[in-house]
Amino acid sequence: AILEANLPSLLPHLCRCWLDEDDDVRTLALNLYGDILKCLSSLESVDLKCLAPFVPFLCAYASSALNSLDRSIRIDGSSIVAMLASAVQSPSFSQLMSSSTSKMSAMSRELSHHVDSLLPSMERLLTSVSLGRRASSSGRSAESQKSNTAAGQKRGRSGKNASSVQTKAVSKRESRESSTAQSILLSLAFLLRTSLISNDDMSGMNHTIRDKTQRDLLPSLYVSGECSFLKGGSAQSNSLLLIRGTKGSRAADETRICSITDLPAIQDEMTNNSANVLVEDIPMDDLSSRPKEKDAESMEKVQQMTSLLETLRGKFVEIAHLGKKTDANGLMSSSNDLETMDVLVQIIRLSHSRFQAYYQSISKHYPRTETDASKSNKKREKGGKKSTKDLQNVQECLVAYQTSVDRVLQLLLENFPVKSFGETTNPERYEFTNACICSALAELGGGAMFDDGKKRTSPWVNTVFSYVLPRLTCDQDSYESKPEDDSYSESISTNMLLKVVMKLLLPIGNNSGDNTKSYLLNNIVKRQEILEAFAKAFFPQVYCQVAPHHVIYASSSTADLERKMRNVANTAAGRTACILVTKLVAQSADSLFNDSTETEYATLLLQMISVLPTYVVAWEGKYPTETGLALASILSVVRQWEASGKSKTPVTLALEELCLGLRYSLEALYIPIEDSPAVQQPRKKRKKANLKQTCILERLPEQVQKLAIGLAGLLQSPTEVTAKQLSQICSKAFISHIATTNGDPEYEAVSLDMANYIREVVHLSRRTMPMPTYLSFLLDGSGIELTTGISLMQKQSPDNVFLYDSAIDQLSRFLTTSCDKASQKVLPMLRPIIEKWLLAPTKIKENEGASNETMRLLVQGRSAISILSAFTWDDVLSHNCADNDFVPSSVLDDKLDQLLLNSILSLCEVSGSFW
Repeated sequence: AILEANLPSLLPHLCRCWLDEDDDVRTLALNLYGDILKCLSSLESVDLKCLAPFVPFLCAYASSALNSLDRSIRIDGSSIVAMLASAVQSPSFSQLMSSSTSKMSAMSRELSHHVDSLLPSMERLLTSVSLGRRASSSGRSAESQKSNTAAGQKRGRSGKNASSVQTKAVSKRESRESSTAQSILLSLAFLLRTSLISNDDMSGMNHTIRDKTQRDLLPSLYVSGECSFLKGGSAQSNSLLLIRGTKGSRAADETRICSITDLPAIQDEMTNNSANVLVEDIPMDDLSSRPKEKDAESMEKVQQMTSLLETLRGKFVEIAHLGKKTDANGLMSSSNDLETMDVLVQIIRLSHSRFQAYYQSISKHYPRTETDASKSNKKREKGGKKSTKDLQNVQECLVAYQTSVDRVLQLLLENFPVKSFGETTNPERYEFTNACICSALAELGGGAMFDDGKKRTSPWVNTVFSYVLPRLTCDQDSYESKPEDDSYSESISTNMLLKVVMKLLLPIGNNSGDNTKSYLLNNIVKRQEILEAFAKAFFPQVYCQVAPHHVIYASSSTADLERKMRNVANTAAGRTACILVTKLVAQSADSLFNDSTETEYATLLLQMISVLPTYVVAWEGKYPTETGLALASILSVVRQWEASGKSKTPVTLALEELCLGLRYSLEALYIPIEDSPAVQQPRKKRKKANLKQTCILERLPEQVQKLAIGLAGLLQSPTEVTAKQLSQICSKAFISHIATTNGDPEYEAVSLDMANYIREVVHLSRRTMPMPTYLSFLLDGSGIELTTGISLMQKQSPDNVFLYDSAIDQLSRFLTTSCDKASQKVLPMLRPIIEKWLLAPTKIKENEGASNETMRLLVQGRSAISILSAFTWDDVLSHNCADNDFVPSSVLDDKLDQLLLNSILSLCEVSGSFW
């Protein structure tokens, strides 16, 4: 708090020291700023928001340092930029690879608006550093050392000492130059990564303001306005369980679900009004994700990106010249140069991603079809090579950028793969570098900037395919022994290769899938081959005891395999693999059962979907985005299942087996994670400890919870385990609500609206489950029998007994509507518990119950009387004799009538003593 309060007076003096002529002063100033970042970052809740207002001020001094005449000040300026962009004291390459833009600090997000003012200076600084000189000197050190050794015998002692001193000086200078180049490259990489945040925020602003509160949930990959889940609504109003295979009913304005942000939110009382007012106050130009740039500004920005890409290409050439070309395509390089090469490749990827984001904002002004890149290149060759400054319009600038991209692609392809000079003790290091280059090839060559309607073959596709396919394996044991934050671990390399596979398997132009059938990998046989390798590595067949045909499930136990798959699921590669499956489902879910779809492809996709629950359970709610996408993908396929379908094709058999297996594989979502029974504890303490246990469903956002519950309703016939655990979830939600009302510690539970939705879904599925299981769900889910009174024991307020009236009302309603003539069919099954509850007030009167169970007994007595009243009234209405003064009851016999009378009298007497 003291440091935050003095930042306005501390930072101006600190920033002036960044420009001091004394090297020691600048070093101390940089160290002090790093200590400030470290101190403020130690508090997770702060998120460096206190530094965000000072970012323009800090960027001004950083820009001044980068444009200084003193080279050492410019180099220190790059270190300042690295700390501003990464928000850490000592930025490293491992942090660049492991962290994501979604977890960046508020200061880094503010810096994203000032990237354009820093990039030109950083590019000039990078140009002034020679990567080849540094490494070439070290590369020649071995040969010079041999010559010096051969001539050493002819030298005197003084000559040897002079040579030794000179060698140390050269080595020290080379080390300093190496660290300087590495620091500049990392600073540029962090700055470019930060620049992507502003593009994401701009493109998502329109989506967040106008669409988030008006989208509704359907059991498909699309979102339309046909239905919504209003607060207090039922399962019928959501229609999540009522629609199956509505292919022809989609409206033209429906939106395909591409990410968790496309899933609908639950509307509340203030949502619509506040959203409409907000949209009305903002001009339409501000809501658009496309800024209206003038031609001059667009040309300047495109030229800047082209210049940066050419500079990076030149630096990669310098690094490549330090190695040795192989007979075929490829490069033999020293391990000392790999990290520099990795950073360069990452900067190339980030720079191209930045250009793509910018081009999307101006694509309506300058569409791809207006300019033919090949013709422009021919004209340029005839008239001589044009410099960037001589370009006349934005189209020519875009063509120049595409030409630079092609040159970079050719350069990367010529030097791929990277190998060692001999046997290496760390082959994973070279695999990581090759994975980075593969990823860069896929991103830069993922689609031409200008499309003239002709199909072109990308030369890199076959090369990358040949490299990726044999490496598309999943060694589950390696993930157990190596941490995921290791920058060069197999998981990180595999994760990059999976993103390349995503480019090869999905249609060009829209990674989430669309109607386009143009692929980078045009050969359908190769696509099927790489898909099978991917499925075998990350989504192998698992065992399911209810699988009748073993089409997509294994025929024998795979417990050890499932344990290893849970380890894989928590890695970056596992999450990327899950996203790839969801995108494959998004592009082919609607056509999965058409005759045009290959049977092998459809069956393989259903097999991968059957393993998704293993991933979701392994995440334990830590990744709600991936969990929501996985559940939405499963739901989009399950909704097309017809349990009574007569068609028995191989694909429909696989779908039937999938749905039967999902009923059991999704049980783990509702079972408490800490499912260890308390031993040798009193009854009350044991129950209270159970309330502190949480299941995966309770850890997920409510929007994702509805997907899980809706999926259970679509599958129908919930298992006994599912029904039991759902009843405990509902009971815990009610107990948590009462605990919050009384001021007791709050339990982590679902909301009351969510609990009501669970009851509605199970109620709609009651005809597909045994009646005893359904009745047990209703009784246990009400919280009256097992957990009533836990949160009421502290205060013993008599008014607390009325807190259970809503649960009693719901229980009575569901019991009387569970079937036709419920008083004759259901009441006999409930009679033992009804008789037990009717005796509860008598126990209070006779002092047989403990004093801390008074409230529980009171609520049970009120519940029994209310349930019998509901059955009696339902019986009266069923005989159409509500207007008669006396109706013979078929609900009560003599014994039950006497118990009811005694219970009412005892309840009145006991209640009178409290008020």
